[in-house]
Amino acid sequence: MKYSMLGKTGIEVSALCMGSLVLGPAQYNLPGEQSRTLMEYAVSQGVNFFDTSEFYGVYPHFQCLSDNPNVVISSRSYAVSKAGMKASLEMARTEMKRDKIEIFGLHEQESGLTLKGHRQALEYLAESRERGVIDAVSVSTHYVACVRSAALLPEIDVVFAILNIDGLGIADGSRQDMEEALAFARYMGKGVYIMKALGGGHLFRKSYDALCYARDFPYKDSVCVGVKNKAELDFASGVLCSDISARERETLESVIGEATKHLVVEDWCQGCGKCQEKCGFGAIAIINGKATVDKSKCMLCGYCARVCPYFCLKVV
Repeated sequence: MKYSMLGKTGIEVSALCMGSLVLGPAQYNLPGEQSRTLMEYAVSQGVNFFDTSEFYGVYPHFQCLSDNPNVVISSRSYAVSKAGMKASLEMARTEMKRDKIEIFGLHEQESGLTLKGHRQALEYLAESRERGVIDAVSVSTHYVACVRSAALLPEIDVVFAILNIDGLGIADGSRQDMEEALAFARYMGKGVYIMKALGGGHLFRKSYDALCYARDFPYKDSVCVGVKNKAELDFASGVLCSDISARERETLESVIGEATKHLVVEDWCQGCGKCQEKCGFGAIAIINGKATVDKSKCMLCGYCARVCPYFCLKVV
């Protein structure tokens, strides 16, 4: 495994950051024991960086890592107020059984205006960093504008942004726009790690090339990849560390290629519109009283499934 310093945080992270969205109810909803085995295997392979979120609903899965002092966990919350962020941070510490969450931040920010709207929460995180409850403050985003704004804020240490070889899911610009924004963030001393390197699963047919692009992008410290089994972890780790033979690539790609994902809308959809409101990619519309998915825009994150009151959406 290869490691990098995460900007100026003083935190050393592995080239592969294991994403946990796939473990939870928005996607595959793996049993706790299965998640624990996979996380422990990741650690045995040198992975020390794990990404999660309050919204994913998987904090208890991380209890298996609570006694490991070398693990770095990054999480975030939608909280806007000081009180809300305090509650979110305490929930993370309690449910993961950790005194410190190394990186904690704001989830799904869009621009300087949304960052301004979360000022109280951001200030609380900065205070928590000073108290040693966290080591760094982060922001996650699909927006170029947010990356540029976050790069200028001293309260923010780490930027977690979408970037992939085809530019899928970037909400307000091109791949080149995001590349330039992340280069600027790095210039400003921010730690950078990137999400959706495989386009939420859309790029599985060229997964090797997609991961090579993420690996070779120079203005990042780590690449977050959601994996649900050891074969996927081995493949991502091998490519990101340039440690995979042509034969291993062929074998592992065949395994990855078998597991395509898609968003299912069940027949009992009530057309309430909550999924449409939640989707940050504009991939869902309510047509004739039912949720309809534009597959060309859907990033298969499953966020819509987490807000559906009738449990009629899921990523499978």
